Amino acid sequence: MTDSNREYILELFKIVSTTSILVIDREGNLKRLKCPFKVVAVVEWPPQITVGASYYVDAVKMTLELQEIYIIKGKAYYIWYFKILKE
Repeated sequence: MTDSNREYILELFKIVSTTSILVIDREGNLKRLKCPFKVVAVVEWPPQITVGASYYVDAVKMTLELQEIYIIKGKAYYIWYFKILKE
């Protein structure tokens, strides 16, 4: 990890937190989704994640390589494994 990655993460968490995510909805509005929010799996990750199954995101974090992850049932998964469900 570089010092610039560490600085980026520190600056980012001045705006966002691990308990929510900022998204742009279909109408183009910026919205904050607070945890837990519901997602559906778009990839298979046996035995924990099944395609098409829905899960609740407990937290949103970032790896030291600046990859966003969801914490689901205490385990970390890349966000691109899921699609956010509209509630």
